[in-house]
Amino acid sequence: MALNRFTEPQKQFIRKLQPGQRATGYVKLFKDFGAFVSIGLVQGLLHNKNISWARTTDPADVLRVGQKIEVVILDVDYEKFRVSLGLKQLQLDPWETFCNNFNVGDKIAGTVARVKPFGAVLEIVPGVEALLHKNEIIMPEEEKNEFILAVDDVYEVEITELIKDDRTLRVRLT
Repeated sequence: MALNRFTEPQKQFIRKLQPGQRATGYVKLFKDFGAFVSIGLVQGLLHNKNISWARTTDPADVLRVGQKIEVVILDVDYEKFRVSLGLKQLQLDPWETFCNNFNVGDKIAGTVARVKPFGAVLEIVPGVEALLHKNEIIMPEEEKNEFILAVDDVYEVEITELIKDDRTLRVRLT
């Protein structure tokens, strides 16, 4: 919406919103970058990165138009009358739970989410990903050259590095 298209009641509504405040709204429409959610007199943006702790590239995979959801106000631009919303912020952070339950040396299962030239990114649980570098695949050299990681394959891996503050998780295939 253009700035001059906001009515005075809409502007007053936005001025009363505060970061951290919860609101109930309805999903109105999807864009590549997220969903617009109607909260009261205005619509706020629920960016893909704030929908779920798991990687979200299409909001329609998680939400549906017309769905009633509770959100948290993440940011309000009082000059441009824009509201940023969060959904995942109302759920436990899986990274925190993971770090409280696992340590370096533990064996876990991971599903290949993306294959890169340097190795693969494994999803351990939704919202927790680990790097499996190609140098961390322990197997005979003659087999290593033929070993190909494929998306959706599941492997047992060992945690080699876990840095909670940086959200870094590195593993090796054993």
